[in-house]
Amino acid sequence: MRDSGWRAASRMVTVRLAMVVEDLVQAAVLLVLRVRGRHLPMIVPFIGHGTTTRVRIGGRVVLGRPEAAAPAVGVPEAPAPTRRSRRAVLRASLARFLTVEVPAAAVAITGPGVSAQVRADRDGYLDAIVDVPDGIAPGWHEFRLALADGTAAVAQVLVVDPAARVGLVSDVDDTILETGLTRGVEFLRATLLTPVRERSPLPGAAALYRALVAGNSPVFYVSTSPWNLHEMLLEFIALRRFPLGPLLLTDWGPSRSGLFRIGAQEHKLGLVRRMLTEHPQLGLVLVGDSGQADPEIYATLAREHPDRIRAVYIRRTRHSAAGRIAEVDALAAEVSAAGVPMLAVDDSLQIAAHAAELGLLDAAAVAEIRAG
Repeated sequence: MRDSGWRAASRMVTVRLAMVVEDLVQAAVLLVLRVRGRHLPMIVPFIGHGTTTRVRIGGRVVLGRPEAAAPAVGVPEAPAPTRRSRRAVLRASLARFLTVEVPAAAVAITGPGVSAQVRADRDGYLDAIVDVPDGIAPGWHEFRLALADGTAAVAQVLVVDPAARVGLVSDVDDTILETGLTRGVEFLRATLLTPVRERSPLPGAAALYRALVAGNSPVFYVSTSPWNLHEMLLEFIALRRFPLGPLLLTDWGPSRSGLFRIGAQEHKLGLVRRMLTEHPQLGLVLVGDSGQADPEIYATLAREHPDRIRAVYIRRTRHSAAGRIAEVDALAAEVSAAGVPMLAVDDSLQIAAHAAELGLLDAAAVAEIRAG
């Protein structure tokens, strides 16, 4: 007990020290931004979601991001992304991470049937849950986020149709595109130096996802990638014709939840459990990969909610060791035997064929997915 208490106290001191160092680094960045005249506040909106009576709206208040004043790409009716040079790609990539947050900023939210005042947290994040007393129609809606000085941005919010019976929850990294998140150098190269137009989706994935959410079914993208990549991932989703949906990411850096970031288990389990609570009529199809902890996370959810999880699909990544593949295959067999279909696959076509057998997508879409 004494040792565990010492470890907890030591961890707390380390986290606090890291937060102080982060504040000092941000102060230095702020000084540079002031010299360059880029110290005005900006709101970076995230894709929101909710029900017909309550919505969740997110964003971040930062300094030195004038490009964030433009509408986020990937949202309905947004202009197509333009081509950029390698140098411009690197500058834009670094700018996503070299930000100075505006803590506790007061933000006014207005939208259909909503007028509210909220505050950002210590890291400039806005995560507002807003009631809509008179109700709001299913579909996409715009909510205006504004600071006291008039700085404003528009957040797109998906209101899930209460008539929807199945939703899709998908990982991002190595599930819809190969990022190399578990391989540091490859992840940095892809994130910082590769234009979004040159990043290819996994074959057939976009057509598969469009088939899985045909009609009124929503899609939620859940990832341990940082919020700094929100705009880039939206651009990828738009260019590659994936269905649009909320991107639920994490904060990288020291905070009260940890030294670096929240763990994948805590992050993804918490988000999916919340979806199940917020949308009690919705069954979920879960898609992930074998590179991280998706198989174990999704298996836990299948055991907890066998009546709500309709199917689990795990892509075998090309870098997974044979031992890891054997573990995933064994776990899939165990979960399937308990009553929730779980399949480890090598490609989108295997998912499509299996999902068609379960009635989760139209069998006619399998041909398009095969061609993709």
